[in-house]
Amino acid sequence: MYALSVTFHFREDVSEVDCLHDVTAAEVMQALAYSRRWPQRIESKVDSTVLQIFSRTDAGRGVAILVIQIDRWDWLVYAARALEVDENAEYTVWEVQQ
Repeated sequence: MYALSVTFHFREDVSEVDCLHDVTAAEVMQALAYSRRWPQRIESKVDSTVLQIFSRTDAGRGVAILVIQIDRWDWLVYAARALEVDENAEYTVWEVQQ
């Protein structure tokens, strides 16, 4: 699955139900293709870059996606969920400033 020259893979070790919390795989891909993604680096004990990305689906729904870099251009979608009310408000402010 591609979004702007970067490959995103979904986890194969668990089902979508376990890693996608109230969002669909299609919504995740829509959000990863959205032009105003807000990546935020997450400190982690793994030896890879971990990002939390705030973004929107085609319908405008705010989502948070946790991705782990597995190679220079390959990322693993580890988990995703709808944005909380306060996160959505913070993301909306960030979007307006872009």
